[in-house]
Amino acid sequence: MGNITSTFLRGLGVILPVALTIWVVIWLATATEALLKPLFLLILPEAYYLPGLGLVTGLALAYAVGVLVNVFFVRSLWEAFQNVIERIPLVKTIFAAIRDFFDFFSSAPTGEDSMVVKVNFGNNSHVIGFVTDQNPSDALTGGDGADRIAVYLPLSYMIGGITLLVPRTEVESLPIGAEEAMRLVLTAGIQKRD
Repeated sequence: MGNITSTFLRGLGVILPVALTIWVVIWLATATEALLKPLFLLILPEAYYLPGLGLVTGLALAYAVGVLVNVFFVRSLWEAFQNVIERIPLVKTIFAAIRDFFDFFSSAPTGEDSMVVKVNFGNNSHVIGFVTDQNPSDALTGGDGADRIAVYLPLSYMIGGITLLVPRTEVESLPIGAEEAMRLVLTAGIQKRD
């Protein structure tokens, strides 16, 4: 009976990651297509529309916005828009959280600002985290004068985590990238060994 169960679980281990990945990609593509098809139809008539062009339009739009934001005039407009958004209660909280998340993972800063670290958890135990602020304000640290940094600790198999203000001496840099570290944390350290 044990052999049947392990064979079944091995089969699930092959099918589920592939099926769920395909499902997420298809869902993301169809949702993006449904959202951006009207944008495509604003530019060209429906006779020119083919399935998938809404997604292509979205990708082209994202790239174009990325290029435009580097232009001084557009950057100034974007900063003015952000200032308005950051004055609206609740909206500013959601907007800032999403913006900061994408900034952290898309900008790929080098050096200490992008450190993947392990934090001493006591009793010779460590947790993996990401340095999010090298110099948090006194308002966050309580003004105790301790040299602290902000470290985000994502939770395994969950969306969420905690941010700790820890003494710099309790943190040690790890020689791995943010993507590898996030995958390691989110899967609770379950990895295939080659």
